Amino acid sequence: MPGQRRRTILATWIVANAACGDAVRNVIGYPAWAGVVLATFVWVAVELVLLRVRLWRMPVAVVAFAAMALASAIWAIAPGWSLVGSVILFGTIASALLIASLPYRVILDVTHWTMQGLLIASFLFEAFVALVLRQPLFPLWSDYPPDASGELHWSSGLIFEGGRVQGIMGNANLLGMVALIALVIAGCRAAAGLDRWWPLWVALPILAQLVTRSATVLFATAMVAVLTLLVVSWVQWRGAVFYRIFGIAVAVGLVCIGVIVANWPLVTDFLGRDADMTGRFDIWGRVIDLGLTSPVVGVGYLGYWLPWVPPFDALGEMHGMVYLQAHNVWLDVFMQLGIVGVLLWGGLQYRAVTNTLGALYRSPVGERALNAIPLLLWVALFVQGLAESRPWIEFGMMLLVIFAIGPLRKQIAPSAPRTEAMTTIG
Repeated sequence: MPGQRRRTILATWIVANAACGDAVRNVIGYPAWAGVVLATFVWVAVELVLLRVRLWRMPVAVVAFAAMALASAIWAIAPGWSLVGSVILFGTIASALLIASLPYRVILDVTHWTMQGLLIASFLFEAFVALVLRQPLFPLWSDYPPDASGELHWSSGLIFEGGRVQGIMGNANLLGMVALIALVIAGCRAAAGLDRWWPLWVALPILAQLVTRSATVLFATAMVAVLTLLVVSWVQWRGAVFYRIFGIAVAVGLVCIGVIVANWPLVTDFLGRDADMTGRFDIWGRVIDLGLTSPVVGVGYLGYWLPWVPPFDALGEMHGMVYLQAHNVWLDVFMQLGIVGVLLWGGLQYRAVTNTLGALYRSPVGERALNAIPLLLWVALFVQGLAESRPWIEFGMMLLVIFAIGPLRKQIAPSAPRTEAMTTIG
């Protein structure tokens, strides 16, 4: 099998597994999932060796963050599991390198069709549960009682009853974020004239967002829409006209934020949430308290909150349920890696956003629609990180590393095919 085709197949599997890791765990359980992930990382390592990847040319921001995570095992609450978390982080970064070695158009195709495929699979899965099983479906490896909380359902089977839909990944917020990524890519591909059936690929993620009703994704979509307007304005007018539009957008945004804050109970009631954002304020308080026990370097990197590792097995307990994340990526970083980790995470974000902005600024006129995708996705991930911890694990982390690599890809993987469009990836 030709090298690029083989790497494309591997990249497709990586993207699918990283975007719906919960689905894989729901089917085969944590131990088997760990074996699958380890086998994938080994395959990735072999491909990177064949590509003669120069790891010493990696961006400092990526290397420093990974090194901090590994070193934190020395003082971690659970040193062994901290090392396991670091291995997963290193594998995630390596997977991002493998994906970044592909031509930009190939990366877009892989991500576009994988996201759309997950949405189609989610709707078919929900229809199967609702019409065939006619009862909530739990993870296949579990032995939960039939009357267990809906939060534990893989699917509640409510797609035809107006309830929130979790999709194949078993989480409405994750399904909504997959839909947002799919919408951004489909919209930009449509603007670039790449897809004949673009109305279908735009409508599908919009429908998915409607049935998930994720407040986090709703705000992220709004921010992406505002940024899209600004990008279009910059391309069309630039100069004084663009700065006027930019000023108006900032002013309107500040007013909207003020109105939301002043009417917070009404806003959360409209979104179907309670005023403390489904217990997030309490969880944030506990996370901060634990982080303050070691504010400089944190309590040790873990990444995923493993449900069998104290104190994370009870840290996110709320209303009888245990949530395995801080619901804010910055607080999660602070708790696990302290102030040093927050600074390194901020440096990684800065590196990513400057690369995505630079790629859009330098791109030829005919390629701006496609080259806007990384910037729009970065904004989506940044906003998601304000209410979820997902952006620093799995697919969110992979995207961030790819954005941070930027124009160094040719130096990191000199034998890889050249990119076709975007300097951020190639």
